[in-house]
Amino acid sequence: MKHAYLIIAHDEPYILEKVLKLIDDERNDIYLHIDKKWKDFNFKYFKSVVRKSHLFFTKRLDVRWGSYRQIECELILFEEASKKKYKYYHLLSGIDMPLVSQDTIHVFFDNSDREFVCFDNHKDISGQVLERIKYYHFLITWARSNNKLKKWFFGKFHYVQLCIQKFLKVNRIKDTPLEFRKGANWISITDEFVRYILSEKNWIKKTFRFSYCADEIFVQTLLYNSRFYKNTIGFKNDDYKSIKRFIDWNRGKPYTFFLNDYDLIMNSGCFFARKFSSKLDKEIIDKLYEKVADNK
Repeated sequence: MKHAYLIIAHDEPYILEKVLKLIDDERNDIYLHIDKKWKDFNFKYFKSVVRKSHLFFTKRLDVRWGSYRQIECELILFEEASKKKYKYYHLLSGIDMPLVSQDTIHVFFDNSDREFVCFDNHKDISGQVLERIKYYHFLITWARSNNKLKKWFFGKFHYVQLCIQKFLKVNRIKDTPLEFRKGANWISITDEFVRYILSEKNWIKKTFRFSYCADEIFVQTLLYNSRFYKNTIGFKNDDYKSIKRFIDWNRGKPYTFFLNDYDLIMNSGCFFARKFSSKLDKEIIDKLYEKVADNK
């Protein structure tokens, strides 16, 4: 059965082209969300890059970091891909890189039925993390504007309305029976779980529409409170390696890899790594590409 790659990209055409070439395989379909802010994206050229897979471009959103649009974007990708049926759905950002061949990825995942979803180490979420969903973040889209004046104005306004909500003891999730959990939003999940997520679209919208950075919460919460959670037992919390992702949160938010990280990356045992920047270091991208391409 085929795999679906779901990619959220907002810039970095150099990396995106390399990634598309590495995952271009008869056993894959690729679903690509190009942020609406990426004005000069060359759809025709990137369509020509992929020769073996089927490449689908999804409806475009102007995604603002921290806003509900991040969740909307993921749901668009899941919904579009679920029109077919796949063994696994791999959600990647446009600044990720594959570290192994498609043969390695297919052999591993084709012999699994687990949900590769990472949970943060603490048992449940509290404090500042809970505030992401406890209060109404009405203005977060505008507070993340590229316009400096709008960003300043709505950022201040957002802070004031949060202070008011805290004073009034607002808790918009107090009647929610589910236990909330948090973790990385980059995942590899089964067709059955994708369809379960989509069946909860109304609950997702109602619960997270006015949230902040809840793309790290909604999948984990649905998974933890469902029968699918048993398929993650044994994974180490806070260990991205257990879900085959190499992400370094110790040196950055997350850290951007450079050429001198090559051995560290390749010895990680992971299938994907993030993040990379062609503006900061093209050599690491080229070296990883050549290594993986040689093994195709």
